[in-house]
Amino acid sequence: MSMVWKSSGPHWTVELGRLDGFVSKAGRVAGRLPGPDMHVKDLAAMFAKNNLTLLDMVALSGAHTVGFAHCTRFTGRLYGRSGVDPSYNPAYAQQLMAACPRDVGPTIAVNMDPITPVSFDNAYYTNLAGGLGLFTSDQALYADGASRPAVAGFAKNQTRFFEAFKDAMVKLGRVGVKAGRHGEIRRDCTAFNT
Repeated sequence: MSMVWKSSGPHWTVELGRLDGFVSKAGRVAGRLPGPDMHVKDLAAMFAKNNLTLLDMVALSGAHTVGFAHCTRFTGRLYGRSGVDPSYNPAYAQQLMAACPRDVGPTIAVNMDPITPVSFDNAYYTNLAGGLGLFTSDQALYADGASRPAVAGFAKNQTRFFEAFKDAMVKLGRVGVKAGRHGEIRRDCTAFNT
């Protein structure tokens, strides 16, 4: 049962049969996953390398409507050389600064969606219009003219968001599929078969 479904979000049929790979190294992750400081152009290029569209990217970003983020992932927007990132709603920035002081430890976290943090809904997109995007990569979706129409559409229509999210999750599940001797079905997901 997924966190999305448990949080009143959509459900979809997960395609079965993926094989687990034989290589698992943290050093291979850099540059393959979106980062919190990325902008739309770079995000779109990364998603495109995996046959995911701009609409898929905006829909998948909506997963930030649930969950939390460690302060260290975004405090650069609060305490940068030029002060607080002006795209933050000022009241939200003050709230974040209270929760995440300048010398915050690595274990302190805040909700990614300050309005409906435990509901999988389209509030994430409405939040972006109000300057409540936690990460640069979130707020950039609203700021960039290429992605803003999708943000506005999902903010107005939760069903449209849910359908786009489900479609994008199925496509995401097809990224990097291993076949034949290039993978295995692990008996224990934490270890390679012997």
